[in-house]
Amino acid sequence: MSKTLINFVHANGFPAGSYQTLFNYLPEQYQVVSHEKYGHDEQYPVENNWQPLVDELIQFVKQQLEIHQQEQVINVGHSFGGVISFIAACQQPKLFKGLIMLDPPVLTGGPALAVKFIKKTRLIDKFSPAGKAKTRRTHWPLGTDIAKLFARRQLFKNFDRRCLEDYVYHGIVERNEQLELIFSSQVEADIFRNLASNLSSYKNQLQVPASLIYADQTDVCPHSFFKKFAKLNKNIQLVTTPGGHMFPLEQPEETAKLIAKTIEKQKTSG
Repeated sequence: MSKTLINFVHANGFPAGSYQTLFNYLPEQYQVVSHEKYGHDEQYPVENNWQPLVDELIQFVKQQLEIHQQEQVINVGHSFGGVISFIAACQQPKLFKGLIMLDPPVLTGGPALAVKFIKKTRLIDKFSPAGKAKTRRTHWPLGTDIAKLFARRQLFKNFDRRCLEDYVYHGIVERNEQLELIFSSQVEADIFRNLASNLSSYKNQLQVPASLIYADQTDVCPHSFFKKFAKLNKNIQLVTTPGGHMFPLEQPEETAKLIAKTIEKQKTSG
């Protein structure tokens, strides 16, 4: 019997391999596939509202379904990955058996309208993490203990040690006699600058069972944004989990259990 296929879509700036520990905790009946990094293929440039990256996701899913001789995937996406997964499921519902969004930045109504205009100005670099991303350090001398260095940073301080090691292993490469980030800081900044502000246009278009799992201490957006977004499509179930925005990499075992539990719930409700 073939395994159920899960397509996992990473958060901005975090190659898919960063989530390997989480993947390892998923039950045996699931097989995870994941595109290593979005936004780095010239065929799919980073543009307003991320549509080319949605196209990149859809193309990857089609390829994986053909390779594994299956008809549908369960799509799981973290942050940015959750948003493009939602748009893809609305545009190509026949490809998806279910959808799980982990702490996605979902903008609708007034906030979306405001961001639509802010994106046209330099203020977007202050409003979003783009400003930090564009000035991020990307190179270090050979021999630098990157895991130890990153563990001191605010973003990584609560990471499970194994997830931080996964991020370093999959996100750092030796090139030109130095250590270098694999995920382009320019691409990361551009993804933040082009935040999807058109989600309201997909009202009542989601046809697959969906769950939005948000952290009780998230800083990606106010909890009210998740609730307003969920009202746009009756198929979206809201779930709260302890932790912050990076909970999948801070609590990989608990997140894997939550994903598996959510998939089972979607089966019975769908």
